[in-house]
This record gives sequence, C-alpha cells and structure tokens, in this order.
Amino acid sequence: MNSVPTKFDRLDMNRLITFTQQAFQKAGTNARDASLMAKLLVETDLRGVFSHGTRQLDGYIQMMIDQKVNPRPNIQIEVSGQTTAVFDGDGGMGHLPSYQAAQFVVEAAKSSGIAGAVTRNHFHFGAAGKYSRLALEQDCIGFATSAHRFRPSKDHSILSASGASPISFAIPAGKQPPIVVDMGAYLGGSGELSQDQLFKYIPATFFKFIGLGAAAHMMGGFMAGIWRSDPEVNQNAWEGANQGAFICAIDISRFRDLEHFKQEVDRHQKDIQQMIPAPGYDQANLPGTLEYQREKEWAQIGIPIGVDHQSILNVVANKIGLEPLFSN
Repeated sequence: MNSVPTKFDRLDMNRLITFTQQAFQKAGTNARDASLMAKLLVETDLRGVFSHGTRQLDGYIQMMIDQKVNPRPNIQIEVSGQTTAVFDGDGGMGHLPSYQAAQFVVEAAKSSGIAGAVTRNHFHFGAAGKYSRLALEQDCIGFATSAHRFRPSKDHSILSASGASPISFAIPAGKQPPIVVDMGAYLGGSGELSQDQLFKYIPATFFKFIGLGAAAHMMGGFMAGIWRSDPEVNQNAWEGANQGAFICAIDISRFRDLEHFKQEVDRHQKDIQQMIPAPGYDQANLPGTLEYQREKEWAQIGIPIGVDHQSILNVVANKIGLEPLFSN
C-alpha cells in the first residue's frame, strides 16, 4: 500500500490540502482543527505513507457522521508539569491532542533536556512519524507510539498479539536526511504466505514484534490511560475514543556537542550508502531517506494518487457534497 502505485495521477499537494480541510469542515470540524488535520494527512501522503494519509479520510469522516468521533473536541491538559503532561482528546481525532503533546514535549525538552506526554480519550492518531518528526525542527530526538483498547482473544494465535501499535523514532542529521523509523509493530501475512507459514521461516522476528508491540501497548496504551477505571470517567461517551499515545523528546545538546553528533550521523549515513542495497533496491539507505526524497520531489511535481485512492477521495466528495477531485 505504501509503494508508488503503478497507475496514478499526480495531484498538487495544496489542492489536496484544501479538499481535505473542506471535507473535515463539512463533517462539523472547526476551521483550525480541519486545517491541521489536512496538513498532517497530506504531509503523510507526501512522504509516500499512503496507508495513513488521505486514504483514511473516508473512514474518519464516516466516524464523525455516525457520531462515534467528536468533530469538535475541546482538548484539555489534565495534568501538567515542567516536563510532563496528560492531554485529554475529548473523543475527537487523535491527531489533535497528539500534535499538541508533541509541541509540548519539544518545547519542554529544550528547557529541561527530556520531556514526555501522554494523550487519551481519542480516536486514531495516524502514523507515529507525524509527531516524532516535530522534534527534528529543534534538533531533538523524537519518539512516539500509540495503542488502542482491546482484549486479546483466546481463539487467536499469540502471533497476532502485537496489537499493530505504531512506533516512530526521529533522529536529526546535518547535511544528510534525518533518520526516521516510522512503522507498525505487526508482522502479518504477505498475501502469499500466512502468519503460520512465515513463522516457520522467521520465528525470531515474530517474537521480536510481539515484544515490541507489548512495550508500545504498555506505553502508548496503559500508561496513557486507555483503560481508566475512574468512576467519573465515561469511556463510552464517544465510541471511537478508544486510543492513547505516548510522545517524548530528548535534547541532544544536553548530552554532547550537537554539531559533532550531526557530523557523526552524516558520516554513518554516507557509510551506509556505500553498502550493497537490499535485493530489489537500487540504493542503500537508512529509514527516512526515501520519505525525505519524496517530500522534496512530490512537493514540486505532485503526489501520485493511485486509482483506488482516487476512488476513496471521490466517495468522500460525493458523501459530503464537494466537487470530486478526479473524473473516473
């Protein structure tokens, strides 16, 4: 899903931002929040992470129409200290409190070295890299993870126990692209091989993902409070508000000279680039470089929108009364 589609039309990012903002406003979101949602989703498309960009738009809009997600949340900071905070999303989209939390931790880390925040009582927050990347702007390391409320089923294999939690690390560089790990803690079937078949070939990988997913679920879920038992908390006010997140930032300069650190990251990147590429690839790069290259190029020539992606956007247009972006 996150490969460049074989058949596509390019769409100017600003046109897609405008459409996405209008769609959220039609669903009841205020202009400020709609603008931020559009920015975050289209920037995700711009990196080629299509699975968590505007392909999600129809689902998000439908959740608001069905009154499962609050289109106009009043986000509150429940607990706040010098370096920590707890954000309540008021049943809305997870992007909104998570973005605020990311801004908070970066500012606090610049003041105190390290900061962390959790968010809760909200819906999906999208790709974790949306929030870890904010730390890069202030020469900090960023981390973000999220989890949703679920109970493992006794009828399912432990191979599915990771919960598919999103996880992202973002590390600044100098002249080279930043290193950004933006992934889900999930190893599903490939389409040709089932989970059970994959396990026969790479059992260690499954165990690593189970552990990684459990850690993400504890930090982005349990620590965030997705299972709060406080009697005064109504966790069912908005049916879709079953998710939480943990976001933190680290100021590198508190530990060593920033420029020397960046130079070493650059040198490491260059060493990696001289290695033999993975099978089927023509470049050897660390995570984040491909997305960085796409952002630069596609901002100029447009985002490649595949046929099924076009259909999703046209469904949104027809559903809420906007001019379709594509004629097909």
